[in-house]
Amino acid sequence: MSFVKGICHFGLSVSDLDESVRFYREVLGLEMSERREQDAFFPIGSDDVLALIQYPWDAVKFDEEMRPKNFGKAFTHFGLTADSVEAVFAFEEHLKANGVKIVKEAYERWDGASLYFLDPNGYTLEYIYFNPGGEK
Repeated sequence: MSFVKGICHFGLSVSDLDESVRFYREVLGLEMSERREQDAFFPIGSDDVLALIQYPWDAVKFDEEMRPKNFGKAFTHFGLTADSVEAVFAFEEHLKANGVKIVKEAYERWDGASLYFLDPNGYTLEYIYFNPGGEK
């Protein structure tokens, strides 16, 4: 018996809430559903929510305690869904035009296409078209 029915939300501590909100809205194109003094919420898909939570201390302490140390070299990440292989490659150009750090450039794989990039806090995100049936 599985007690877990899905993912309700995932939360990220951020160094600068305003900068992070701008990135997730303007660069990734997500719509913000709610903004409060210390957090902001972005629905993703039909059931999931990304919560950005202002780290309670300064940026120096965030860098010491929270910022990922491997800067995209570790496998820890979360994936955002793309509509097609072509969308992955187009999104890479969009990210580059916005000065976003690309960790692993867009590439085709047996089950679709993928690319990895960093958000302003050093979190690794993947943009992926996943189709294990092989249709691209």
